[in-house]
Amino acid sequence: MQNSFTLPVALLTAVLLLSNNTRSAAVEVATLDATLFDAIGFTFGDFSDFDPPVTTTDGVIAIDAIDLDDVNGVFGGLGADVVADFDIASSQLDVNFTVGENNAASAFRVTLLDIDGAGIADEHVYEFDISGITPGVPTNLSIPFSVGPLFTQGAFGQIAGNGLQDFGLAQIQIQSVFDSTERLNILVENVQIIDTNAIPTIVNFTAGGFGAQPNNFTFGTFSDTGAFDTSGENIIINADADSLSGPGGGAGFTGLDVDFEASEYQIEFDARLLGGNTASQFNLLLGDNDGDDSGPGLGSDDFIFTIETSEFNETDFSTVVIPLGSGSESNIVTTFGFDNGGNGLQDFDLSQVQIQADGEVGGVLNLEIASFTIVEVPPAGSGDFDEDGDVDGADFLVWQQGFGAGTFDASDLADWQAAISGGGLAAAAVPEPTSSILLVSAVALAALRRR
Repeated sequence: MQNSFTLPVALLTAVLLLSNNTRSAAVEVATLDATLFDAIGFTFGDFSDFDPPVTTTDGVIAIDAIDLDDVNGVFGGLGADVVADFDIASSQLDVNFTVGENNAASAFRVTLLDIDGAGIADEHVYEFDISGITPGVPTNLSIPFSVGPLFTQGAFGQIAGNGLQDFGLAQIQIQSVFDSTERLNILVENVQIIDTNAIPTIVNFTAGGFGAQPNNFTFGTFSDTGAFDTSGENIIINADADSLSGPGGGAGFTGLDVDFEASEYQIEFDARLLGGNTASQFNLLLGDNDGDDSGPGLGSDDFIFTIETSEFNETDFSTVVIPLGSGSESNIVTTFGFDNGGNGLQDFDLSQVQIQADGEVGGVLNLEIASFTIVEVPPAGSGDFDEDGDVDGADFLVWQQGFGAGTFDASDLADWQAAISGGGLAAAAVPEPTSSILLVSAVALAALRRR
């Protein structure tokens, strides 16, 4: 049965604003370009049949493929391994290219390899229509992932995965259209996956992302059967720090080479406890490689961050936020296999990420992890009071709770208003506590009405 009341216009407007999120930016998730292709790229089919179908002069990938063998038309491709996780709801596939003078093809395709686990993978195929594009004119074409691919198929030699859910990108390919007989002549500046609504992320350690990393590993108790499970949507850890595999253990991946200013980023660890947990704490580790290990300051440090399991509960997922560059680490040690440590947090060059059970503390670590990310710190005065990387109605409720306790004041609410409206409410009056309670009531009433 519907309620018959109506909300005052001013309060209704405020309720609608709660759903807005202006703390967003376009973030480059993954890119295939001439530099990457030259370093680790490959070709196959008609892209490999003559000399040469693919060149990388002037910083572009120049493709000029014709059907030499009269079998299956012009079919071939090129690509490179690219590892990334991203949110398909806010991301798009971009191609920046120029149609060549000799082109006769009406379309080309981009194929994305999506790994969902060991031996489980999909190929998502997207087609770009170039029939009406003037040769010689730089062009950008985009396909939102919400639109979906032309088709999806199980990757060669792999079991089909779970489709677009939990996208674990492992490879980007450019292909001609199968069975086409038309000459394909395009000059590709890059193929990019862009997240249009994201806070810049350095690392996103998820179940799908771990499986897609070529240099992932487990050790110690995490190598026991069932101790570290990434087959589902989230990571499940059920590791006994005192098992026969030895004290402690962990999982992570190496091979990273990401420079960033540590003080501008933070760790966000999103998890919940499971019923069998008896461990009181666990550790996160970030490796920082500062050189060639030829002397002091030119080796690698491991920054260790201890998290108490009391930060989590068994009912809901909770996010623990750890600022970097603030002395929040519990320990710093020279990275295993290095003779020298690095130069501290200066010039942070991330080389590895780990989750570890603490063997000295012991107990069974039984944890479900949604994500372990390193993201940009929200700017001061952003209105992101719950520090979850966005500005929304949840931040207003945190402000209201903190207002009475003296944590926040009217100027903080003004920051929230400016962020939630993109500056549109900058001149609006700041509600006093009584009117803020009315606003919360309006939110609750609106929720009831939707139900």
